[in-house]
Amino acid sequence: MFDFLKRHSDKQIEEPLLSVIIPSYNHELYIGEAIESVLHQTYKNLELIIIDDGSADRSKEIIQSYGEERICLIEQENQGAHAAINKGLALAKGEYLAILNSDDVFHTNRFEVMIKEMQKQPQYELLCSYIQVIDSKG
Repeated sequence: MFDFLKRHSDKQIEEPLLSVIIPSYNHELYIGEAIESVLHQTYKNLELIIIDDGSADRSKEIIQSYGEERICLIEQENQGAHAAINKGLALAKGEYLAILNSDDVFHTNRFEVMIKEMQKQPQYELLCSYIQVIDSKG
């Protein structure tokens, strides 16, 4: 799976739209923190597409409680994370794409750093970064 991807385009946009896709399945304990890590980015021009893959817990209620216009929640019957990711990618409108698992979080300035780097190096189509391992206690 990719970490941060640029769609094929030659245009340079000052603040291009970033589409973040979160496949969600029964992660009521973690989905809120994942959403917060996207919404509180220093880079603000983004859409957050959350594909709920048939969760049987309170995940959907938690997602809906945000009432944030940048969030698009799509529900589907359980088909697996790959199907949820593919659906999110098909719906994405952004120049840049990122995928976040529903039990993970992004550092606050991740998008700002990644987009600046991709704009400095237009030949790049994919960027990856180191991760910091977390557990259920953060």
